[in-house]
Amino acid sequence: MAQSKQIDLSVVIVNYNVEHFLNLCLDSVFAASKNIAIEVIVVDNASIDGSVKMLHEKHPNVHLIANKNNVGFGKANNQGVKIAKGNYVCILNPDTIISTSTFDQFIELYKSNDKLGISGPKMIDGSGHFLLESKRGLPTLWAASSKTLGLFKISSFFFGQYYNLRLDENKKGKTDVLVGAFMFMRKSLYDQLKGFDENFFMYGEDIDLSHRSLKLGYTNYYFPEAKSIHFKGESTPKNKAYQRRFYNAMSYYYNKNFSHNWLVNYVFLFGSYLFSGFKRFISSKSEKKNETPINNRLIVTSDDNLFEKLHKNYYPQAIKCHYILEVIQRNMDNLTEIVFDMKCLQWSEVINFMYVHKDRYTYKFISADHEIIIGSSNVLSRGKVTKLKKSKNKPQINIV
Repeated sequence: MAQSKQIDLSVVIVNYNVEHFLNLCLDSVFAASKNIAIEVIVVDNASIDGSVKMLHEKHPNVHLIANKNNVGFGKANNQGVKIAKGNYVCILNPDTIISTSTFDQFIELYKSNDKLGISGPKMIDGSGHFLLESKRGLPTLWAASSKTLGLFKISSFFFGQYYNLRLDENKKGKTDVLVGAFMFMRKSLYDQLKGFDENFFMYGEDIDLSHRSLKLGYTNYYFPEAKSIHFKGESTPKNKAYQRRFYNAMSYYYNKNFSHNWLVNYVFLFGSYLFSGFKRFISSKSEKKNETPINNRLIVTSDDNLFEKLHKNYYPQAIKCHYILEVIQRNMDNLTEIVFDMKCLQWSEVINFMYVHKDRYTYKFISADHEIIIGSSNVLSRGKVTKLKKSKNKPQINIV
């Protein structure tokens, strides 16, 4: 009887109503798995947006667990890892994109260090800006206060513990906490930790898992040589419900780990909750008031038929670029949007370009199946999907 092939890596993705970002994510995952044996497990938390249908039609090789109810982030990940067969596990958000070499880089990293715990890459948002939560310290009262009050912007040395600002974003090294959007580890460690604490419904469970890894004597690690995009605002929109859930999650975390200071913790957390809500309100007003117009649009594709379709029906003023270098050569102003055709490009070159030119352009992406244009530059609101299906009507744009 033939033995089944050994799985190097199990990628576990918990999805909730982000069908199109999930499709884009899976395209990047499979593109990054050419040199290793992987399995992809998607746990869907009762989505109503067509996610399950999309998985059946476009990604039938994915192991799907379709929950009838939303059981939360931690419990759903535990469901996925329970059936995982890989030597390594990658917890990945559905609104995340990885570079082509990401999995190879992480597996190579673990081969040389038996005490390596949880690790994560350098993450950028949909506009190319570095995400501070890629590496964090434990949220002690001092660290969390400095973060909530914005003191870390004054002095990273004295107030930068929450985002581990003493470790440069381009230097690899130890860090206490990794973000749940991308957590890489040996499956044996996940099993040893007994997975995520299911008392966290959403938010805080990544901090708790990272903390428990440290308690076992493992080294958690920030690995910026690997890069990824996290379209913030998609799977976790920053609204009032987010503020309440985050407050409840952190209350549980503090009681679990620092119960002797429960009164101080509650006073601090409630103040943080109110202050964060005020900042979110001010920021959202500012975003609406200062929306950046698009003067020019460059479409990077080698597909002439696709460009003609987009130029005729969607972007009449668009200019075609055959390759990314041509974008730079055109020397456009900072009111230009770049639309990448991901059937013709690799995510690694796109992510590097976005990071280098983060303050110059905005970005959108055409899925490899040429059915949608998608992107999200604003961390406070959800992105838009432009469907490219053939129709005599005007292009349909849906909030996702």
